[in-house]
Amino acid sequence: MSANHISTRNESDLPFLDVLSDEFERESLEVLRKALAEGPAHRSRRGVEVLDYATVSELITDPRLDSQSASVYDRMGGPQSLVEFADEGLLVAMNGEKHRRIRRVLSAGFRVRSVIERRDDMGVTASALADEWGEGRCDFVADFSSPFPMRVLCELLGIPSQDIWLFTAAATELHLLAAVPLAPHFPRIDAALRTLVEYVTELVAARKQRPEHDVISSLIAVQDTEGRLTDAELAWSLVNLIFAGQDTTRYQLASAVLELVQHDAWDRLHEDPTLVPAAVDEALRLRPVTRFVVRIPREPIVIHDVRVEPGRRVILNLLSASHDPIRFDDPGQLRLDRAERYDLPFGWGMHHCLGSALARTEMEAALTLLTSRFTDVQIAEAPEMTAPAGMLHGPETLPLTFHRR
Repeated sequence: MSANHISTRNESDLPFLDVLSDEFERESLEVLRKALAEGPAHRSRRGVEVLDYATVSELITDPRLDSQSASVYDRMGGPQSLVEFADEGLLVAMNGEKHRRIRRVLSAGFRVRSVIERRDDMGVTASALADEWGEGRCDFVADFSSPFPMRVLCELLGIPSQDIWLFTAAATELHLLAAVPLAPHFPRIDAALRTLVEYVTELVAARKQRPEHDVISSLIAVQDTEGRLTDAELAWSLVNLIFAGQDTTRYQLASAVLELVQHDAWDRLHEDPTLVPAAVDEALRLRPVTRFVVRIPREPIVIHDVRVEPGRRVILNLLSASHDPIRFDDPGQLRLDRAERYDLPFGWGMHHCLGSALARTEMEAALTLLTSRFTDVQIAEAPEMTAPAGMLHGPETLPLTFHRR
């Protein structure tokens, strides 16, 4: 991949990757495997698709590429709430000084150490949820991976437990932000965003009057010292934390359980809990919840001898990159002793996910507890999955059978 020589191909010369085909719906990984063997760059309805690990890892931090901004939603006719959310709080949609200013405040109030110190509390939350499972059967998504991250996040932010139901319902609706196409879901997205921002605005006002030992109070305290946020930016940033902290972990944790069961690795974690972090790494690689990220060139850029014009969508295909056989031996296998690290799931540089420590700690706490508590875990029936062409992917249902140890 280079931008220092004359391109030999136009975008129209690239092979077409049909991400909305029935074949992609059924076997997206196999389609991507064949596509990557044909060439590392394709064109699709989403944009210019980059499939190989080396180029994806290079472009994800390329300063010539911006993330998709709020103007995209405005041009699509999105609701005002979505445009405001993207402009005031959605860090992945921001660039430049505004992004740095808001991220600086959030980083100061959302410290990694304070998250890791709560691991024992996460284990208690996981245990309480597991105690509620029926005898021998559960739907892992409904009974665990959906309520677990929201309970943890609400405790961290300082949201009263009686309001968790409201946040879970609204935050779960925001998975529609990753839908392809997006426009049909605007009414539901608008309703969810309005619910969340109205509640958060009231909670911020209450914490300004009476601070508590929680993240919201910490963020209010560092508004001035780390670069002031407006009240709107603070409210929408909290909505972003709720959105990112719920849906991604809900899908990724369920995907991790699915992979562990399918690869007969569940009891290995019970026998050796020190393997749990490696299991989390492999789950992030095998079934990345974020299947692709979008970058927009500010200037002409050449990718694999193809000139890509400014403003064109470049799709960094994380699912394909995570299965690139040049980078990973036996890419379709879950290996707890894998030497080559998959270092893309939480982004890089200024767009590295602020919640990465929270997500990893939650998943490690949950898998440690669950593998210690249950055995003979099997998939009772095929899970319902999100559409494979969407940005976020994972199980919507995951029926399991099990025995308690």
